[in-house]
Amino acid sequence: MSQSVQALPLTEPRITQSLSHGEKFVDQYYKTFTKTSSKYYTPSSRVIWNGTAMSGDQFLQILPDLQQTMSSFDVHAFDAHPMGNMTLVNVSGVVKMGERVQFAQTFVVQKTGTMTYIVSDCFRLV
Repeated sequence: MSQSVQALPLTEPRITQSLSHGEKFVDQYYKTFTKTSSKYYTPSSRVIWNGTAMSGDQFLQILPDLQQTMSSFDVHAFDAHPMGNMTLVNVSGVVKMGERVQFAQTFVVQKTGTMTYIVSDCFRLV
């Protein structure tokens, strides 16, 4: 017994809202990474940073060092999808760390009022 899965049309409001939310988040997160990206993380955020799993609290402890090491991001592509009341955001690009290195990053973000919080963040240099 097989069930067919039907894709949502791109005009589905949840998809257009997720794309808009994802675009705003990506724009702000990478523009402010070296200054205020900590505002997106909570103690309960789950982070995997280049293969090392940690809580939001643990990540916030190493963030100042990362902010000094990673001077700029050049986002080449992103995509966003609705995931219940959250948004899944996939990003790829180049980060300047002395030399330019490719990266991939996947977020699960949740908007509460006017603020967006990171529920999950998986970053990987490639």
